[in-house]
Order: sequence, then C-alpha cells, then structure tokens
Amino acid sequence: MRLHQYLQQFECLNIFFALLVLNLKRVNALMDDANEVIGQPNILCNADTIDMQFRTKRQFAGKVYVKGSYNKPECRVDYSSKTADGRPKGGIRLNHGACNMDRQRMITPDGMMFSTVLIISFHPLFVTRMDKAYHIKCMYREAARTVTAALDVSNLPTEAVQSDLPMPTCSYTIRSDQLDGSVLKYARVGDQVVHRWECNSDEYGLLVHSCYVEDGQGEKQMIIDENGLENNLIKSHRFCRKKQILKPQFSCHTDHLLLGDPTYVEALNMAYRESFVFKFADRVAVRFQCEIRLCLKDEGGCEGITPPMCNRKAPPTETNSISDVNPYRMHDQVR
Repeated sequence: MRLHQYLQQFECLNIFFALLVLNLKRVNALMDDANEVIGQPNILCNADTIDMQFRTKRQFAGKVYVKGSYNKPECRVDYSSKTADGRPKGGIRLNHGACNMDRQRMITPDGMMFSTVLIISFHPLFVTRMDKAYHIKCMYREAARTVTAALDVSNLPTEAVQSDLPMPTCSYTIRSDQLDGSVLKYARVGDQVVHRWECNSDEYGLLVHSCYVEDGQGEKQMIIDENGLENNLIKSHRFCRKKQILKPQFSCHTDHLLLGDPTYVEALNMAYRESFVFKFADRVAVRFQCEIRLCLKDEGGCEGITPPMCNRKAPPTETNSISDVNPYRMHDQVR
C-alpha cells in the first residue's frame, strides 16, 4: 500500500519536473544573451512628463518599471513594439510626481529637479545580469530675466501757429484852425493850422520825431528832432505844461512861430500841434515830412518812449520799439 503511494508521488514529481523543464526551455527561448540595450536611453524632459525611450538589438519582450513601484500598474510597462523601419524599441512615460518620483528644489542653479530610477528588465520573471538600471534626472531651471521692449516715440509735432498783430495805418494831415478842421492843401502865411498825426490802433502808441520842412528845391530844416522834441537850433524858449483840449494830454510847448513839440492824447495813438503857416523866402510851397515810431502799449511797452520827456537829451533804448524796423515817414504839403 505504501509502495503504491510512493510510486504515485514519484510519478507526480516527474510530471512537475517535466513541466518545469518545459517552462524553462520556453523562457530560455524567449531570452537571448545577445539581446541588450543599444547605446544610452533617450530622456525627454517635457512640461508635465518625463519620457524614456531606448532601443535593443532584438525584439524586446521584457518590462520597464520604476524601482520600488513594480506592483503599481501605472509605474510599469510590459512593452514590445517596433519602429517604422522594423527595429525594436521600448519606452515609458511618467507624470511629474508619480510613482514616488523625487522632487527637489535647487538653489544653484535655481530650479526644480525631478528624478527617479528606471529599470529595463529583459526577463519576464526575474532580474538578470542583462537588466539595466538608470537614474533619470530632469532639471527645470527657474531664472529671473529682465525683458525689454523698445519703442521709439517721437515728440509731439510742433505746429507753427503765428498770428501777427496788424500794423496800424497812420496819417499826417494839416487842418484848418482846429483839430477836426478840414484838411488843407492851400493856405496863407500867418493862418492858424493844426498839424495832426494819428494811427488807427488801440494797441500801439506813437512818437512823432525827425520832422523836416522842405522848400521843394532841395533845402530843408529839422523842426522836431529824433527824440520827438523841437530842434534846439530853432527854438526860442520852452516851458512844459499839460493842455486840456479833448482829454488829458501831454506836451512841451514852445514858440508858435514854427511847429514846436506835438501834444499827445492819453491813448497815445494821436498827436497834434497848433501852428501858424510859414514858408521859405521866395518859395511858393512848403513840404512837411515826419517819422512815426510805434510801440506796444501792453504792459507798459510805451513807457519812456512816448510822450517824449521835456528837456530830454538822449532817446531811451527800448527793445520793444519797432521804429527801427518799420518807421513811418509821413509828409504833408501846403502851398
């Protein structure tokens, strides 16, 4: 009875060993000592994943897995395929932080380091001498950079806008007897007349100066000098006073026998002078010629220019005077 049991056990052992030998032969048939990884695996450090790809001499029938995470399906790949040209290849893709992947903050250089150990196993069951282990590292640098963007900006275009104050129209007339009398062209020696200078402007003041009387034959005599005062060569006496004809006016009166100093109205845009008609000996006509100097009344621009100062010997220098640029030369003639 016992012998029969021993025989049955021995027969079972034979069957087991036979199956074991058969499986080992099948495993040996799948394994080939000549198969191995060609070169170094190709590591791809992507934005969210890490890929490892490799090539083998023969068709790869093993596994790629993360060391220490073999039993996690997401950390192991049973992979065997060929490239488009028929060569065998293998690979695995891991998400950042998966399968106990190590993550370390780096100081020099600044950044984040992800690392793990991947094993390429050729045997379907065991770790053998042909297997390879790779410590995979992906460094993601974090650098503070200064970025610039240049833009050439031109200045605002300057548009020339000019507005010129119109020059006034000025006139010189000789009137009969009074300021608003009729304009004379003919008179007799001794007739009382009024010489009137005016400019049609409220912005400008005027100064009458450099007045000459001519005989029409080349002889002339200055009767008002460049300062707007009676010529010293012909005056007999002078006294200064204010006259009240239309409104407050200013004058340095002298002898009425000739012309004398003009009287200026308060607005400074008109001057006048009473006189008596005179002429050169043996001449039938006299011609009067004067220059007018203009000044802007705004902000005291005419102060010291007009009306002229009595007994002034030299004209003041004023930068706002425009007489040197546009002097008015005016004349009137009486026969």
